[in-house]
Amino acid sequence: MKTLWLAVLAAGVLQGAAAAQVRSVWSIDDNVSASYRLTDFHYVEPSDTCALAVCTNAPQTDYFDREYGFIDGFQASASGLLLHERLYARASYDWTSGYVRYQGYTQSGGAVPSTVSGAVISDYSVRLGAAFPERSVMAVPFFEYGHHAWRRMVGVGTGQTYEEDYRHDYMALGVLIQMALTDALVASIYASAGQTMNPAISVPAYDFSQALGTAALVKAGASLDFRVSRRLGVYGAVRYTRFSYGQSVAQPSGSLVIMEPQSNTVMTSYEGGMRFFF
Repeated sequence: MKTLWLAVLAAGVLQGAAAAQVRSVWSIDDNVSASYRLTDFHYVEPSDTCALAVCTNAPQTDYFDREYGFIDGFQASASGLLLHERLYARASYDWTSGYVRYQGYTQSGGAVPSTVSGAVISDYSVRLGAAFPERSVMAVPFFEYGHHAWRRMVGVGTGQTYEEDYRHDYMALGVLIQMALTDALVASIYASAGQTMNPAISVPAYDFSQALGTAALVKAGASLDFRVSRRLGVYGAVRYTRFSYGQSVAQPSGSLVIMEPQSNTVMTSYEGGMRFFF
């Protein structure tokens, strides 16, 4: 009889722990969050594309222009499970600002002295999905719409600084997987793929404004949440984004003919912050 009671007690403890994990994976998404963000930024205009048919003039460096470096900022978001916890919804805003290293070449193939460029990047997105919980795991296939803007200050400190503004919208489909490791610790991973929409560039100093070509976009990330109390949690995350722009058409500007070549952008962001649960 004593053995039977111990078995029943152990089963009750295990069932309670499992139930706690189920609740933790369901409730982790009802929050508002704020975090510090450090972004590893890489931008390149590949030299294997024919910019104004002078691509053969570029040296064998694999790029016309390249910018890279770490810039910091913040991220804020709000998410929740709605409609009897079957509809997943999330809205986020990211902002980063700083200076990155610039390396480039002229159309004639001459190297431009390495300089510094200013970068201000802002993103917002809205994500909607269907929640499918199964014990301590939840899967969320989702649709995401977002907007990206990059204000690029070229030639900082040279006396010839000018601004380039890039922007695009995007749509993507993806899946989010969340797993409760304990009743206080939840791991999440996601991946999505889509396409840029309405990409464009403007350079006010040269009266240049053109549409860019659309291209594929990929996003992925992972995070770890620790619930400190009923209302407060901390988390860390890594997020990856990659997209491209197609070449613009050429536009006369005074004695110049200006165009924007094809480009690739990769951003890897590291976040640490707090969540407030409701």
